[in-house]
Amino acid sequence: MAAAERPSGLYLDGAWRSGNRRLAVLDKYSLEPVAEVAEATPADVLAAVDGACRAAAEPPPPGERARVLRAVADALEAEGERVVADYVAETGFTLADARGELARAARIYRLSAEEAVRIAGEQVPISAPGGERRLAFTFRVPVGVVVAITPFNAPLSTVAHKIGPALAAGNAVVLKPAEKTPLSAVHAVRAFHEAGLPAGLLQLVCGTGEDLGEALVGDPRVRFYTFTGSTAVGRRISARAGLARTQLELGSNSASIVAADADVERVAALVARAGYRKAGQVCTSVQRLLVDRSRLGDLAEATRERVQTLVAGDPRDPASSLGPLIDPAEAERAAAWVAQARPSARLALGGERDKALLTPALLVDPDPGSRVLDEEIFAPVVSLVPVDDVDHAIRLVNEGPYGLQAGIFTHDLDLAFRAARRLRVGGVMINDTSSYHADEMPYGGVKESGHGQEGPKYAVHDMTDPRLVVLNL
Repeated sequence: MAAAERPSGLYLDGAWRSGNRRLAVLDKYSLEPVAEVAEATPADVLAAVDGACRAAAEPPPPGERARVLRAVADALEAEGERVVADYVAETGFTLADARGELARAARIYRLSAEEAVRIAGEQVPISAPGGERRLAFTFRVPVGVVVAITPFNAPLSTVAHKIGPALAAGNAVVLKPAEKTPLSAVHAVRAFHEAGLPAGLLQLVCGTGEDLGEALVGDPRVRFYTFTGSTAVGRRISARAGLARTQLELGSNSASIVAADADVERVAALVARAGYRKAGQVCTSVQRLLVDRSRLGDLAEATRERVQTLVAGDPRDPASSLGPLIDPAEAERAAAWVAQARPSARLALGGERDKALLTPALLVDPDPGSRVLDEEIFAPVVSLVPVDDVDHAIRLVNEGPYGLQAGIFTHDLDLAFRAARRLRVGGVMINDTSSYHADEMPYGGVKESGHGQEGPKYAVHDMTDPRLVVLNL
């Protein structure tokens, strides 16, 4: 989209504002500036919350909220390749990733529209003495003002997962997208503006967490914070949120377990996709494969054959399997972690850096305690770790600090369900990797991976409060 046609990036009370500061957006492959957006100030955040409070006092009825959400889905699809072009530039993800995420975002808004007209309470039976002539029921009401803080790695779908349910529930939202990928959020907010969303129900402020975080988090008028990002930042938000509720989707070093009876070729094919798409910058990316020792050699070879065919390059080139990381510093960090683990690994493939590009890396049996195993690498790096059996693998997962999702490959249903019962994670994918996700599912973690759930049905419930009514007849 030409700069003259792109809204400013600061959207307050139904109008685009120019602002006094500009935030440059870089093409993540060329590292050249491709756009600018208005950079918000703490005063702009205060104005955004002020306007959201006014708008939240009288939300539109459910049917109108559903209409707007459906119109937004239609508008994003109609914009199609313009949205895709900005997405590829600002993220560095491939055209296939961009088109897939655009389709997901549209679906999330439609799912949210469906939930807008399903919000319901329940009848409450009263059996206490003296309650014979009383009738009690609940209905659900919006919490009020929601602050949504979104990450760089899914700037269309994660924005949809946060603002779609919040608006479906009748709340007002202040959205702060990642400062490195604001253009996708601008497209979404523009679609809401053109769909006729009442002024103030959606406010957009772009900028860094360092500049805007204090103003965004801790305002007592905000009743709900939804955040996706690092565990460290999630802790700070939780500490400052006070009595407001939080939904936090945080870090992970997701593992998938490969039992002795697993189909090695199937595992390798899925891992070559799930471990490296978006250059590994996905919260549930397969970072660790915990493999029965009897299958380690076969799986290492099958995975190596596939990983060697992956190409890191220009994300606009259909021949590229993956593009760059979000910036050269992240690629440098990931390359250093691979270099640290390489001497101890039986097999080491890839991990070479060129600016923000990192060649897909595969490590077999790196030393326990390696950063590539214990910390979230957020890069195209997969490590195969030998284990004695599934119980050993479960212990390794549970001993770690994270608990977002896990996978297990086995034909033994007893084994699969034992893993599902014992793994301390938010979701267990059987005969699939930790990366599997469908947008209607509940999605969230435990331990240091956060709490609360995304998924329109579940988020709408969390973003509303029950109100009890008792009639004395």
